[in-house]
Amino acid sequence: MKNSNNSELSILVVDDDENIRFILRQTLEKEAYHVSTAKSAEEALNTLQRSFFHVVITDIMMGEMNGVELLHQIKEMNSLMQIFVMTSHSTLPHVIQCMQGGAYDFFEKPLKIDEILISLSEAARRAARWRELYNRYSKAPKIK
Repeated sequence: MKNSNNSELSILVVDDDENIRFILRQTLEKEAYHVSTAKSAEEALNTLQRSFFHVVITDIMMGEMNGVELLHQIKEMNSLMQIFVMTSHSTLPHVIQCMQGGAYDFFEKPLKIDEILISLSEAARRAARWRELYNRYSKAPKIK
């Protein structure tokens, strides 16, 4: 699934499960994505204040702050952030709450890597399109 947009997409994986973080990082780096990880929502917010990411993939059920709260705080920081949510405790209200909160996709654990790769490919396409539009329309008008 590798394509030229992959190497331009940066991803932050947020999960309190070290195995999930490790597997996603290894898998996504093999696909040429730039991947960082955070073990909590608080760590993710600190990381997001220091670095730019195109996509955040976060678990819902975590310690102090859950993934839904994290989703809302990230959207306040950057409304265009593409956020994917994952959980092993999926309920319809969770899905609805996440999608209404601005999540781009929702994955159930155990994760199906192919589904994540398809969504990331779409995220890379959107990020490339936004970059193209930004570059086109952010240029100062020529003064005659």
